[in-house]
Order: sequence, then structure tokens, then C-alpha cells
Amino acid sequence: ESASYYENSMTRLWKAFDRIQRLNLPPSAKVIDIGGGIMGVLLARIHGMQVTVGDVNRRAAEDINGFGIPFIELNLLSDTQLPQEQFDLVILQEVIGHLPQPPYIVFRRIQSFLKKGGILFLTTPNGSRFRNVLYLLTGRQVLDHFRYPEGTEALGAQHEYTLNQMIWQLERAGMRILSAQQYTCGWRGKTLWARVAHKLIAPVSLVPHLRNGLILTAQKPT
Repeated sequence: ESASYYENSMTRLWKAFDRIQRLNLPPSAKVIDIGGGIMGVLLARIHGMQVTVGDVNRRAAEDINGFGIPFIELNLLSDTQLPQEQFDLVILQEVIGHLPQPPYIVFRRIQSFLKKGGILFLTTPNGSRFRNVLYLLTGRQVLDHFRYPEGTEALGAQHEYTLNQMIWQLERAGMRILSAQQYTCGWRGKTLWARVAHKLIAPVSLVPHLRNGLILTAQKPT
């Protein structure tokens, strides 16, 4: 992603990093950061964890390898293009909403390379966030066209979930919920107008189901 994306995402990234630190994983933990990379870099550099980064294409491979971190291609929509290693922690930040399949199917695939007792950490936009309410009221499109990717194409937002929906998806996949909540992720918007609008509607975040993000951790049964 561009530098501006990470600047605007700084609050969300540090909130996620803090939540992962509180999982009390040992420095020897094996971690895979899917569809991202920045969290993997932070965990490798700050905590010395054994990190791998994976994505559906190799666009970020050179940057990730430059940090001394291995990169693998994987496809969470496939039963065969998955990691062969087992991990203690799978990080799925802002990814699940880009996949045009019921999440419980994707979570079952993830468990194939998650150790027993291993943890899935994920963040995703909140389907009932106030931004979506405004978009619907003004007739703006909330999501991209729902479709399967062509080849290794990275899709835009295919679906957004409420907290109850995401909890159901994880439990349907046979995982145990460790924590689940709506949160204010801190995204500031790409344009000046968007940033001003975010400040104006900030009081809305006092209502949990209107907050703009979901943050969850779930554990694979032992």
C-alpha cells in the first residue's frame, strides 16, 4: 500500500499490535500475516517472532523479503493453495471482507495450518458502521460488485459483517471466541473532506454498533 494508507491507518495498526501483544505469545511463536505484512514486520522486529507473510499475489514479496521475512503465495479461496506449515497465530487484518465466500468456510481452511490451541486474530469493517448508514441514505454504493477474482486479482470490499454475524461465522467454523467487539479503528479518510467528516461524526462512536470496525480473536480447539 501507499505511504498515505499506513499514515491514515496508524491508530488501527497500533491498536491491533497492542491487542496481539496481550495474547502473551512466546517470542518463539510462529506467525503468518495474511494479506498485510506490516503487523508481521512489527512482530518480527520488536518481539523477534518467527514471521511469514502470505498473499494471493507477489506484489509485496520484494518489500517483505527486504525485511528478512519469508513471503509465500496462498489463496484462502482454495483448498489446495494453502501453507504447509503450522502456525501459532494467524493474522487476518482487513481481509475477510474481500473474500466472496462465507467466512466460516475460509476459517475452516485457516484451521488446516493453525496449530491446536492456535489463535486467529482479525479485524474488519463493521457492517453497521455509521458511514454505511450515510452511504445508504444518500444512495451511494457501499460495496464493490460481488464476484470471484480473476486469477490472482485482489478484490475490493465484497461484504461487511456485523459483530454477531462474525461471531456466528467463527463458531460455525468450530472456533472458540476469546474476544469480540466493535471498536473505533482510527481511520482518518483519504481526502481532507473525509477527515473533516470523521471528526464531525466522532460522537457517533459512543454507540457500539455504529463504530467503524470489528476486532476479534478466536482459538482453534485443542
